[in-house]
Amino acid sequence: MKHENGYWIDENNNRWGECCGKERAKELSSSMINCYNCYNCSDCSDCRDCYNCHNCHNCRDCCNCDNCRDCCNCDNCYDCYNCYNCHNCCNCDNCDNCCNCDNCDNCCGCYCCERYTENPTLYRTDRIGSRKDRTTFYYGKTEKGMSLQVVCGCFRGDLEEFEKAVLKTHADNDIYREQYLKEIQKVKALFKLEEVIHE
Repeated sequence: MKHENGYWIDENNNRWGECCGKERAKELSSSMINCYNCYNCSDCSDCRDCYNCHNCHNCRDCCNCDNCRDCCNCDNCYDCYNCYNCHNCCNCDNCDNCCNCDNCDNCCGCYCCERYTENPTLYRTDRIGSRKDRTTFYYGKTEKGMSLQVVCGCFRGDLEEFEKAVLKTHADNDIYREQYLKEIQKVKALFKLEEVIHE
């Protein structure tokens, strides 16, 4: 592992920022299989020129991913599955936090899509919390019927479950806890208003 121009660089020219630290860079490097010229990646295999990938497979240039699995921050992806923060995707399945879904083709089971017909009422926060990402609240079908659902990173559940998760996860972090609780209160007021409007 060499140090050059503020990056830790392994033998495959994969790079991690200096804030990562040498030992952490070594750990992340060992998690990558057959990856070349990647930046801030981990747990990837067969990647080329990727950026901030995690648990990816067969990626080619993270801005134009191919056959992605569990990808993050992809753009112009193809045959994606369980993707996060995707843009202009094609043949996606079970995606989270998609943006620009108008440009997607053959999507199936995606969350946070403005055109998702089963979720006509939807609210998305600004980028908040430890992940600096958006949280989406929407009406969705459950075994008990339609209810207010939440998608936040790996979390999927109803509003009550989400509030409990926030209080538990961020019990020791006032900033993140208050950010989420503020949005929860906003959503309670917003969706109550929406219910009145629809009556």
